[in-house]
Order: sequence, then structure tokens, then C-alpha cells
Amino acid sequence: MIVEDDNFVISGPTPTVPIPEGLLGNFMYHSLLENDNEFDCMVDAFTGETRSYENVLKDTCTLAQALHNFGVRPNTIVSISSENSLRFCDGLIASLYLGATVAPINHLYTENELTYILNLYQPKIIFCSRLTVGKYLDMKKKLKFIEKILLIEDDESSGTESIRSFIQSNLGSLHIDPKNFRPFNEADPIDHVALVMSSSGTTGLAKGVMLTDRNILVRISQSREPLYTTGPTNGKYSLGLMPFFHGFGLNLLIAAILNKDTLVVFKQFDEDVFLKAIQDYKISSIAVAPPLAVFLAKSPKVDKYDLHCIEEVICGAAPLSKETENVLQKRLNLQMIRQGYGLTEANLAVILVGKNKNKPRKPGSSGTVITYMTVKVRDPETGRSLGPNKLGEICIKGPLIMKGYIRNPQATRDTFTSDGWLKTGDLGYYDNDKDFFIVDRLKELIKYKGFQVAPAELEAILLNHPKVLDVGVVGAPDELAGELPLAFVVKKPGVDVTEKELVEYVEGKVSPHKRLRGGVHFISAIPKNPSGKILRRTLRTLITTTNVKLGSKL
Repeated sequence: MIVEDDNFVISGPTPTVPIPEGLLGNFMYHSLLENDNEFDCMVDAFTGETRSYENVLKDTCTLAQALHNFGVRPNTIVSISSENSLRFCDGLIASLYLGATVAPINHLYTENELTYILNLYQPKIIFCSRLTVGKYLDMKKKLKFIEKILLIEDDESSGTESIRSFIQSNLGSLHIDPKNFRPFNEADPIDHVALVMSSSGTTGLAKGVMLTDRNILVRISQSREPLYTTGPTNGKYSLGLMPFFHGFGLNLLIAAILNKDTLVVFKQFDEDVFLKAIQDYKISSIAVAPPLAVFLAKSPKVDKYDLHCIEEVICGAAPLSKETENVLQKRLNLQMIRQGYGLTEANLAVILVGKNKNKPRKPGSSGTVITYMTVKVRDPETGRSLGPNKLGEICIKGPLIMKGYIRNPQATRDTFTSDGWLKTGDLGYYDNDKDFFIVDRLKELIKYKGFQVAPAELEAILLNHPKVLDVGVVGAPDELAGELPLAFVVKKPGVDVTEKELVEYVEGKVSPHKRLRGGVHFISAIPKNPSGKILRRTLRTLITTTNVKLGSKL
């Protein structure tokens, strides 16, 4: 029987920065208006092309007026599907000015994935790049709710209307005076949906997470909190590397604009361009997912660049092992590594390592509860809240929590406890200092003869092996044991390592039920979603589709 209780609940510190008032679009408009100058808002990491804050303000106000004339109103759903670019923000900001709801879409989606997500979101207008426009033109023929597809570049060779042409057709003028523009600001920011973000979809079809204006503005407040801020309040360079269609990247984009940073935008990941940008722009704080942290810790290319400017690395989206964290800290001589833990349903981080230099670093810890939020560890079987050093499901409350899943009230109900706590599906614990440690996904635990095995633990061990570049661990079905821990391994280039070597390496570091009894299978790359989470469903599929030979030692 489940009986919920709040006997063990941990809250974040008292905030010192207030939450901005009103709607997100109104706040962005006034922020850009106050920063109406030639200062660079963005720079393209590949070409060096820049875009000023003044240009962004003029273009977004003009586009917003054209969208309004076309019929975009508060709560109209508008989508954006593009690789990162200097023009990605135009449709986003202009739509937010109008009180519309923006639903970014992964530009790498296949036709089936795209059909599913478009039917879920039902956008009226879709902003596309040259790279993505073709498949959306095909979709428009099938889906009648799509009224307009707009190309963000000034190029109509594909036969698609560009933003420039759209403005001419619906406004007549290429620019309006931003001072004469009036953004929509009449809705309740706690209730109004500003963004719909796709959930990670690591365990099934993606769901549309409805984030309110207040959800985003609380995150902006936290980005300015001295305990969490990554540098000066304005004028610094920051990395626009994480995909903007994902919550991690989109929050970085919005925060950079509102905090008057210059965002170095990456249309794709390139190892040398990434390292050179850090070196040339002297970026002191970088936000990455674990795959990039592993790259920085292990790649020989890192030694070819001067990265002394990096003071801290912030890592989120998936757990980073303490072994990798230690190697990274030593290699880059970092002042600190700040892990964070969160999820799209809570607009990302709810637990984060703060900038308290007097507090000893705890490798592997995701930090403490952040301002405005409350967390408890809950026994998923009984509902009982758990005290220090007891493993359970992380559950959260606070103003970062989503409104719900779009067009899916049942999934929304299933995600919350009877007394309103968001169930994350992640297993973790906190120690006596209230520092949290995330162990694994609740549904991804491997069950070997009744024992629970956390894939992340085995992955951390294997990543510490000098010949292993990357790894993903899953449970392989077994009639006798239930599941056998199986590792998919990417070798480091130019080295030779055997299955036997890795199996014995792990065997010497774990208890018997955690051994790699499913064996080791070598592959060229570990499948991951854009935020860096391992796609274990894909790995499980490989077990049956590629005739993976399983270990037989039980």
C-alpha cells in the first residue's frame, strides 16, 4: 500500500534574485530594448559572422508584426526545426513576443518520428533551415494544420518562402521601429505555455512537455544567482554548442540573450572548431553533456590547444562518473567541476553544484537542491520518504515543474504522486551534507537473479580503462538469470583490447552479481540522444538484430 509522506524533504537556499514579472516574450523585448546597441549577440563559430543585439531586436519585432498580421495569436503553436544558427532565435523570440507557444523540433527526426511529433504539436507555422525544409514541404502536403513553412535563410532556391519575403507579403516594410512595438503581456505567466519541449524519449515515444513563462523566468533568475552564475552579468562569451531544439541548449540561448552574453554558435560539433573557439574566445565556463566531458578528459587533440582559460566545467543531461570527473579536473587544472541534475519536465537542473569554493568537492555528486525547489527521495514501492544514504526515486516540487504533457492528460497524471510530487524515474540518494548522487534510471536497472545492477556504475568503471573511449551497458535477456549485464564498447583509436581483458577488468572491481556475464560487444559508436543520454532501447535492439554473442558464465 502506498502512503505518501514528507518526513524527509530538502529545500534549496533562500534566493537573492527575484523572478522577473510578466510573460517571457515581454521580458525579452524590454531586455533587448535596453541593450539596443552594436554589441555582438552571437558569433558563428565556423565563419566568424556576427550579429548585434540591435539587429536581433529590429528583426524580431518586424517578424513578430508580420506574424501577427498573418494571424498568429496568443497560444498559437509555432515550431522551429533547424540546426543551431544565428537565425534560429528569430522565430523563437518573435513568436514569444506575441504570446504564441513555441515547440522546437529535432531537425534530425526521421519521417516516422516527424509525423508523430507534428501530429502531437500541430503547429500553424514551421521555421526551417535549408537542411530541413525538404521534409517539411512533404509533411505540409499531408498535414492540413500546417499553414506556412518559412525558411530562416534569405534563400528561396528551394521554392520555399523566406522570412524576408513573408515580411514583405504581410507587412510591406522590412523593418519597424522597435520602440513602437508592443508585445503581448496579458496572460498569467504561471498558466500560459511559452514552450513545448520534447522529452528525451529514452524509454518510448517522446512526449511534449509544456513549460510556462514562469518556468523559464525562474531559470533566468537562477542564472543570475551568485551561487550559480558563470561569470560577469554581461559581456562574456558562452558556448552555443548544445542543440537549441533541446531544453539544455534552448535555456542557454535564452539566458545568454537575457544576460547580455555573446553566444558562440555551433551549427554542428567539430572537435577542432570546438577547442579553437574555447581558446580564441577565452571561454572560462563551458556547459557540456557527459560525452563531451569524456572527450575533454581523454582526447589527445586537447593538448594541441591552449585551454588555460577554462575555469569550470558544468556537466548535465546524464551522470558523469567520479573517475572521469577526476581525470578532467586534473587535465585542465580546473577550479571546479559543477555537475547538475534535472529533466525536461522541470526545465532542467533542480540539483546543482554551487560556486562555494569553501565546500570540498565531492566527485560524482550532482550537488545540492537549487533555489525555489524542493526534493525528496521516495521509496517507489511504499511512497515513504527516505533519509540520508538511502536509495530511492528522486521526486521534486517547485516553480520549475511543467504544466503537464500536451494532449496527454493520462501521462501527466501518471507522472505525479497523489500529493503533487513529480516522479522523475531516476534513482539516487543524498548524504549527510545533503549532497545528491544520481545512480541510474529506475526503469533501466538490470535485474540479475533478483539483484539490481545499475548500468551507469559499470559504464563508469569501463570508461576508466585506458583503452576504452565510450561505453553503454544494458541487460541482455536470459531465461535463467533474468538479465545479464552486457557492455557495448567503443575502443580508443589505434589500440587493441579484447573482450576477456575488459570482462576481467570489471570483475576485479565489482561484486559477483555486477559482473559482465553478458560479455562485451565492440561497436563504432554508442547511440545517444542530443543531450548525451545513452539510447539503451537502441542497444537492446542491437542484441537481437546483430547476433550479439552473449557470455555464458553465470
